[in-house]
Amino acid sequence: MRKEKHIDIVKIFNQAWSELYCPPVRLSIIEEEKPKFIVANGIVCLNPNMIPKGVDPEKYLLWYFRHQLAHIHHCPYDIRTAYSLERAAFEVTHDWNLAYLAMQIFSDTQVDLRYLPRRFGEVPYHVRIVGGKSSELLSEEIMKTIYLCVNPAFKVRDKSLFKAAKEIIFISYLDRPWRVKVQVIASVLSRLVKKNPRIFSEKRIAKSIMGSPIYVREDFADSTIDRFMETYGLVKDESEARTFYEQWIKPRLSEDERKKINESLEKRFGKGKNIRKLISKNEEKGGRKISDSKSHPSLSGDLMGEPHLSVTLSKPYDKIMEGIDELLWRRYWFKSRAQRAIIEYLTKSRRRRPVWSIIRYPDEWYIEDEIEELDIETSLDEGPLMPEVTTLKWIKEPAPRGQSFSSGFVPSAIIILDASLSMRKVHNEASVASFIAYLNARRAGGDTAAITFSTGFVSTKWEDPEEFKELVLSMRFDEFTIFPLHKVKALLLEKSEPCFIIIITDGGWQNLDEAIPFLEEESKMEHKINIFLIKGGEYSDRIERLKRVPHLKIWNVIKPERDLHRLVLSETIRTYKQFIT
Repeated sequence: MRKEKHIDIVKIFNQAWSELYCPPVRLSIIEEEKPKFIVANGIVCLNPNMIPKGVDPEKYLLWYFRHQLAHIHHCPYDIRTAYSLERAAFEVTHDWNLAYLAMQIFSDTQVDLRYLPRRFGEVPYHVRIVGGKSSELLSEEIMKTIYLCVNPAFKVRDKSLFKAAKEIIFISYLDRPWRVKVQVIASVLSRLVKKNPRIFSEKRIAKSIMGSPIYVREDFADSTIDRFMETYGLVKDESEARTFYEQWIKPRLSEDERKKINESLEKRFGKGKNIRKLISKNEEKGGRKISDSKSHPSLSGDLMGEPHLSVTLSKPYDKIMEGIDELLWRRYWFKSRAQRAIIEYLTKSRRRRPVWSIIRYPDEWYIEDEIEELDIETSLDEGPLMPEVTTLKWIKEPAPRGQSFSSGFVPSAIIILDASLSMRKVHNEASVASFIAYLNARRAGGDTAAITFSTGFVSTKWEDPEEFKELVLSMRFDEFTIFPLHKVKALLLEKSEPCFIIIITDGGWQNLDEAIPFLEEESKMEHKINIFLIKGGEYSDRIERLKRVPHLKIWNVIKPERDLHRLVLSETIRTYKQFIT
C-alpha cells in the first residue's frame, strides 16, 4: 500500500504568512466537526479534513492560505474598508445580504484573479483544480462558476449564472476604483436574482454568510469583537445595525460564548407566571379597576386613559419575551455607539487629558472652583466653614510615570432605564445614553447596578458580571410604566455611602404619587439623583410635579438624537472626571 505523505501544515502556513506580511497569529490544528477554517482573536483554526481528495495537499494548502491571508493583506484588508464596500453595493441592491455577497465576490475575484497571479506569477492552484461537486454555500458556488470560466474543466449547466460569472471576470480586470467595481458586481447580481431567484433565497444567502465569512485584519488581533465595534459605532440606522450584527458579529461569536450568555439568562429567568397575566388579575379590586379617579384624584386628569398602578404590581420579570440574538445585537450596538460618543467627547473636550495623578498639598478653595473639589473634612480642621477663608481643596499633579493612583471617593452608580411603551420611539437613544453612564462609572472604578423597567423590571446586583448588566440595559418591554422604587431602595441600602443615580425616562410613571416621596427622601440622604426627561409620551402635569421635588437635577431633552448623549456625557464625566483615565 502507498503510504500517505506527511504534511507539515505549520511550515506551509508560515510560508504563506511571511510572503504576505500578515500580523502575528497562532495556528491551531483541530480535528473536531467544525468549519474547515476559522479566524478569531489572533488564532487560526484549521481542520485538515478540508483538503479535497485527489489534489496535491501541499500545493492546495499553500494556495488556500495565500488566498485567506491575501484578504487580510490586500482586499478587503480591514473591517472599515470591507463595510464601506458593502455600503457602496447596498446603494445598488437595496438589500444588505446581497450587498454583502457582492462585496465578498468582489474581494475573492480581486484576490484570485488579480493580486495573487501578479504576486506569484501563476494562477492560484485552487482555481485550476475546480471539482464538479456543487457547494451548499452560495458564495462558493458563484466562485466555482467563475473559476470554471477561467479554467473550463466542466460545463456550467446554469446559463444565467455562467453569463454573470463572465461579466464579473471582465469587471475584475478593469482598472477602476474598488467602489465602482463592487457596485457593478452588485448590479450583475441584482439582475441574476431576477432571472434565477431560486438560488438566491434569503435562507441560502444567510447560510452562506454564516458558513463562509470573509476575514479581515481585525480577526488577527486580540479582542476581535471589540475592534469590530469601532466601526459598528458608526451605524445609526436600526435595521442596518441588526444586519451588521448578523453579518459581522454573530459569525465570530463562539458557541461557548453564546452558551455562557444563554445559561446566565436562563439561570436568572426561570419558568413562571407571565407578568402580563399578573397585571390583568390585579387591575380589578371588588369589581372596579385600580385607576378609579376617586382613589387617585391628583393624577386622574393627566393619565389620559392610562390606569394608576401601584408599586406593589412592580415585580421582577420572570420571563424574557425576546430571543438571545435580539438582545445581543442591541447590546453590541448600544455599547459601540456609547464608546464612540465617549471617545469623541473626550477628544473634543478642552479640559486637560485625564492622567494618573497624585494628591500633593491643600490649597484654598474659591467660589468659582468646582463644588466637587471642596474637601469639607480638611476645611473643618481649619475652623468654622467660611467660603474662601477656611475652605480647602487638594492640588493634584500628574504622576511622573503614570502609575500612581488619585485617591478619593468614587460614587457607586445605579443606571435606571425606562423601557415602557411610551418610550418606544426614543428607546434606542435612551439605551445608548444608559450605556454612556454605565461605561463612565465603570471606567472610573465605581460599582454599578442597572435597572430596566416597564410594568415590571429586570435588575442586576452590584456584583453581577458586566455582560449581564449590559444585557439588562438592552432590554425593552413596551408595557405600562411603574417606577420600581422598592428595588432602587434595596440597592441603596447595600451601600453605606451616597450613590449617583441616573434615571432616563419620559416621566410617565403611573405610580408617581408613590415615587415622589421616595425621591424626596433619598435626595435628603445626599444621593446625587439626575433625571433625564425625554419627550416620549405627553406627561406635562407629571413632569411638572417631578420638577418641584427639591435636590433633584432634572434635564429636559427635547431632541434625544441630538442632545441626550451629550447631556449624559457631560454630567457623568463631571461626576467621575478625576477618576477617569
